[in-house]
Amino acid sequence: MVARGAELHPLLQARCAGVRSGAPRLRPAERRGRPTAGPACFCPAPWVPSLPVPARLPLGSNAIAAWANQARLGYEPHPDEGWFRRWEPHDAIAPPGVFFNSCTWLAAPDPGHIVVVEPWYAAEDGDPLDRAVVAFAVHPALRRRAAMRAGEHFLTRVVYLESAPPPTVQIGDPTWDQSVVTLSASPSEAAAAFHRRLRKLLAGWAFQGQIELRPGGLVVYYAGLKPIPEGYDRLLRITRDIVAVAALPG
Repeated sequence: MVARGAELHPLLQARCAGVRSGAPRLRPAERRGRPTAGPACFCPAPWVPSLPVPARLPLGSNAIAAWANQARLGYEPHPDEGWFRRWEPHDAIAPPGVFFNSCTWLAAPDPGHIVVVEPWYAAEDGDPLDRAVVAFAVHPALRRRAAMRAGEHFLTRVVYLESAPPPTVQIGDPTWDQSVVTLSASPSEAAAAFHRRLRKLLAGWAFQGQIELRPGGLVVYYAGLKPIPEGYDRLLRITRDIVAVAALPG
């Protein structure tokens, strides 16, 4: 449900008031944790001021804003949608209508960053059938392209209009192949992307959800996590671990 007229967290008030009033926005180098500071492989466009937006955010946004502030994360109630759209088309995840409440963790001094956000599968002023959180991670050591799905989930992509769906392949690991749907251009590419160390990590969690790997980044949906501070925090920690292992040589 989208909150209308509810009292906003001070951080949200500042964000929304600045957009409405046309107040000067920070330069890219000054905006802590802005996801538009991605690598060249995603061709980030120059930032321009947004159009005025109404103070309508999902229920629970105050709690997310407070958690992000406490965790010293970059926070945007209405994040730059263009940055997320440049990850599309996805191999396994359906594109949402809009994104809310992005929280950005920077790996400095190491390269890379992670953005945890709520994808909204409804019109901006409507209510979705279910809610979730998704993480987008950028890291230069990620070089393979493949996707996996364990379980059936409401945000699974089922329509492919822009291009044909990627082939479903098996990587030769009986345990993995029996419980996971793997999408990739070839079995060898999938096996290199989801290498033994990464498969072991996911199996240890009994992972249910979806992961998309591509050169320079990955996307993680962990089933059952909701857009509350605990869900954001857990997905951030999970994604850090996945990136750390996925970036290792197989």
